[in-house]
Amino acid sequence: MASLNGFGRYFGGIGRALSERNYRVYWYGHLFSSNGVWIYLISSQWLMFHLIQSPAWLGAVGFAYMSPVLFLGPLAGAISDRYGHRRTGMIALSLGIVTSFMTALAIVTGILTPVLLIVFTLVQGVFFSFDFPARQALILQLIERKNLSAAIGMNTTTFHTAGFTGPIIGSVILSFGNLTFGEPLGAALSYMTSAMAFCCMVLGVARVQIINPLPVIKSIKPLVPAVLSDLRAGIDYIMECSDLKIIMLLSIFVAFCLRSYQNLMAGFAEQVFQLDEHGLGNLLAASGVGALSAALILAVRGKVEGLTRIFVYGAMLTALALLVFVSNTQIPLALVTMALVGGFIVATGLGGQTLIQNIVEDEYRARVVSVYLAIVVGGSAFGTLGIGWLAEFVGFQTALGVMAILALVVFTFQGRKLLSRSIDIEAVHPAKKTNH
Repeated sequence: MASLNGFGRYFGGIGRALSERNYRVYWYGHLFSSNGVWIYLISSQWLMFHLIQSPAWLGAVGFAYMSPVLFLGPLAGAISDRYGHRRTGMIALSLGIVTSFMTALAIVTGILTPVLLIVFTLVQGVFFSFDFPARQALILQLIERKNLSAAIGMNTTTFHTAGFTGPIIGSVILSFGNLTFGEPLGAALSYMTSAMAFCCMVLGVARVQIINPLPVIKSIKPLVPAVLSDLRAGIDYIMECSDLKIIMLLSIFVAFCLRSYQNLMAGFAEQVFQLDEHGLGNLLAASGVGALSAALILAVRGKVEGLTRIFVYGAMLTALALLVFVSNTQIPLALVTMALVGGFIVATGLGGQTLIQNIVEDEYRARVVSVYLAIVVGGSAFGTLGIGWLAEFVGFQTALGVMAILALVVFTFQGRKLLSRSIDIEAVHPAKKTNH
C-alpha cells in the first residue's frame, strides 16, 4: 500500500484511482475491453468498405453500431438502476461476445453481405447500449467518492489509450489475416479477437466487490410501467436542472458535428489520401496519440475545477483542427491534425462527462449517464449517417467541414452561457440538487 500511496503522490489522479483494489480489478478488464472496441470498429469500417465502396454504406455501419444507444440508452439506464448495474453489464457484455463470434462465422462461411453486416452491427449496438451505461454507473460503487473524478479520468484515459493501440492492433490483425487466409478473413480474426477482449471485461466485473451500493428502486408497479416511470423521472430531473440541460444540449452538437470523423476515416483514408488498411490504422492511431496525451494530462490533473472551460474551448479547438484536416491532402499534416483532433475531443468529452457526474444525485446516476451517452453516441451515429450521405454529393472533406463550422458557431455563442455558470457547476456536491 505504501508504494501505491507513493504512486498516487507522483501521478495524481491516476495514482489515486489505481490505489483502490476494486478499481484496479475493474480497470484490468476495461483495458482489454477498450482495445476490443477499437478493434471491432476498425474491422467494421474496413469490412464494409471492402464489401461495397460507398460513403453512405460506411456511414450506415457506423450508424448501426451507435444508434441503439440513442434510442435504448435511457431505457437501459432505468433498467440498470432498478435491477443492478453489475448484472446488467455482465448480461449485455456476454450477448455482445456471442454476436462478435457470429459475425466472424458469417465471414468464414462466406454468407456475409453489407445488409447482414448492418444487422450484426445493429445487434451489437443494442447490447452496447445496455453494457456501457451500467458499467459507468458501477464505478462510483467501487471507490471512495473523493476519487470519482480521478477514476472517470482514468477510464477515459484507458479508452483513448486504446484509441492509439487498438487501431494498430486491429490493422495488424487485419493485414495478417488477409495475407495468411485471404480477404476478408482478416476481419473474422479481428472480430474473434475483440470477443476475447470483451471476455476479460466480464471477468473483471464479476470479480469486483460493491462497497458503495446505490439506492435500490422499489415499486409495486408492473415491470414495464415501473421502468417507464423511472425513465420519465430521470428525464424530468435533467430538464429541471439548467446546468445539466445546457451541458447535454451542447454535447449534442459535439456528437453530431465533431465525433463522427472516426467512423468515416476509412473513406478518408482511401478516397482522399489513397491509403490501405495500414494507412487507416495510422490515421486512427494518430488520433489516439492525441487522445492519450489529453486524457493522461486530465487524469493526472484529477480535479473538477476548470473543466467547464476545458469542455467549451476543447470543442471549439476540435472544430478548428478538423477544418485544417479537411482542407489538406498531405499525409504528414493529416497525421498532426488528427492528433490535435483526438486530444481536443477527448478533453471536451471528459470535461462534459465529469461535470455531469459531479452534479447528478446518486439515485438518478445511471439514468442521467445513460441519457448523456445516448446523446454522445447516438448523436455521433446520426452525424455519421448524415455526413456519409452528404459526402456522396459533395465529398468527405466538404461534408465534414460544414459540420465543423456549425459546431464552432454554436459554441462561440452558447458556450459563454455555460462559462458564466462555471463556479457553481464545478462546486456542486453530487449528493445535492441545485438550480432546479
